Amino acid sequence: MIERKVPGGGLRVAGMVLSIIAIAAGVTALVLAACGMGRARVCRNCRKGAEFR
Repeated sequence: MIERKVPGGGLRVAGMVLSIIAIAAGVTALVLAACGMGRARVCRNCRKGAEFR
């Protein structure tokens, strides 16, 4: 019996790689946003925070 190869294997691999990259970018964005919010909260009490109000 001859086994036929299912077409589109390369596209599936490319989709998986791109989805992993997108997930990593999303997690990085969330971490950086959380750090930025913490930094902004600290800056309210400092001298520069008074300049931006």
